[in-house]
Amino acid sequence: MATEATEVTEARRLRVWALAQALKSHGYAVEVAESLPLLAVPAAFGEPVAVRCDQRAVCGGELWFVFGGGGAIAPADDAHLADVVVAVKGKLAAQADG
Repeated sequence: MATEATEVTEARRLRVWALAQALKSHGYAVEVAESLPLLAVPAAFGEPVAVRCDQRAVCGGELWFVFGGGGAIAPADDAHLADVVVAVKGKLAAQADG
């Protein structure tokens, strides 16, 4: 029987996978870490944009997408997936602008 921590980790991985598919459908190359619920989108300039899926204590442990350097993006659910794609695109564009 899976422990609660294992179930949460699996849920985090599934949400990262869903985000990866959404970004790929917009033409982005996406690298998903095997060991962590983390993805990276290579940028034309600068560091890749990293997005994690973590539990957010201020939201009762709900899963949220957050940028690798911190900064909550949106809840990690299907209703907010498009918002996360827009946020990642915005971060990539900001990096390109220097």
